[in-house]
Amino acid sequence: MSEKLIFVDVDDTLYSKNQRCVPLSAAQALHQAQKNGHKVFINTGRPFVYFEKEILDLGLDGLLCCNGIHLVIDGQTVYHQTVPKPVMHQIMKSCEQHGIYGTLEGAKASYFRNHDVNFHPHYGFMIQAFDLAPYMPHEFSWDHAEECDKLIVFAGAGSDMKGFIKDLDSMADIMDYVRIDDTQYEILLKDHDKGTALLFIADYMKKTPEDCYAFGDSNNDISMFQKAGHSIAMGNACDELKEHADYITEHIDNDGLYLGLKHYGLI
Repeated sequence: MSEKLIFVDVDDTLYSKNQRCVPLSAAQALHQAQKNGHKVFINTGRPFVYFEKEILDLGLDGLLCCNGIHLVIDGQTVYHQTVPKPVMHQIMKSCEQHGIYGTLEGAKASYFRNHDVNFHPHYGFMIQAFDLAPYMPHEFSWDHAEECDKLIVFAGAGSDMKGFIKDLDSMADIMDYVRIDDTQYEILLKDHDKGTALLFIADYMKKTPEDCYAFGDSNNDISMFQKAGHSIAMGNACDELKEHADYITEHIDNDGLYLGLKHYGLI
């Protein structure tokens, strides 16, 4: 098989949130895909500073971060944008007004609004991930945040997510957002998503979308699935994403990534 491009989401696609690790079968499968002459890219909503050491140690070919905002190939940044500072402050103010917690995610650090691990399950998971990996730059305060690539926000007790989304809609000329569920949204620059990241890399590598294989589990992977020639949903993926998949593999904790690559003859 000629060289193909493989795009892999992180949380619950490559990295098991249940086990807090990359399944051994997944790591071995991606390395075999590389040995077979294919290129492997992480395509994630995570920022550049939010990667556990074991993910970086996999030695993959590129990190596509913050839903298409920061693209790195072989250690070199090939594309990067940031949220305009006035817009970032406007969103922060709206969060405070509507009881929304979240993280300002950037190339230099992740800035959490606070350290409340009980406010929302995924917000708590992220906080604990940084507690377990102090080498990942972060602060549990917004006081020193100078810039960010994107934001991820959460609703909990006392939050007014509808009011917050109304504020976001007033910025639609420059900002966009992805609904993960009713309590969790990713906010990013307009015209950027995992699909634009995939197309940028395909063009950069002189490949076509038909050469691209995308693996994911969440709503923010829909844009990537729509652009890739081949889309593979994890068995643990949300129903909305499965509707856009060409193939549904097993659960991440049941060798899902390995079996998906095997199905397409990439390993």
